[in-house]
Amino acid sequence: MISSKSELEIKLEKIEKFENPKLILEQYRLPAPLAAEILWYIQIRFRDIAGNIIADLGCGTGILGIGCALLNANYVIGVDIDRNAINKARKASIEFEVSDRIDFIIGDIKNLNLKADVVIQNPPFGVRKKGADRNFIIAGLRIAPKVYSIHKGGEQVRRFIIKFVEQIGGKVVEEVPLKIKLPPSYHFHKKKFHVFEACLYRIVREGK
Repeated sequence: MISSKSELEIKLEKIEKFENPKLILEQYRLPAPLAAEILWYIQIRFRDIAGNIIADLGCGTGILGIGCALLNANYVIGVDIDRNAINKARKASIEFEVSDRIDFIIGDIKNLNLKADVVIQNPPFGVRKKGADRNFIIAGLRIAPKVYSIHKGGEQVRRFIIKFVEQIGGKVVEEVPLKIKLPPSYHFHKKKFHVFEACLYRIVREGK
């Protein structure tokens, strides 16, 4: 039982990063402090983790999905197209003793036939593969009536996401600005840390 955000952060810090992140997939592991902040916000403000069925799309090495299991989600399913990332996530779920309530599958989110109460996802921003972020929003709203999705910051992106979500039958009901600080992940990251603006969107199906 996790009793504080700091305790959650300490546990999430132990989850492995990507060994050789794939640029086309825009892979990076959320920093543990930020992952804990996001999950704690979702649970404390909306009670959308404990007791719920959670889908983590583009789960990577499992930091968000395992965090949900640690916060007493009833069941979690993590999905990623990268076999190596899934293997790391499965290993971590065993080490954290939550493997009885979480499963990880290799698959493309466009082909998923899942139902969940809530989707929590950190998808590609669509910088390297145009439309990748849209596919995750579409899949999220197909799978669950409530979606928490992290996207690139900026007013232009914000306007696009709000309009796109409305076009596919959803509504952005809350936005939380984020600042993501990463150690160098790719060859073009020359600084000690790569910092960029992002935003967490709470999206619901219209009528929910």
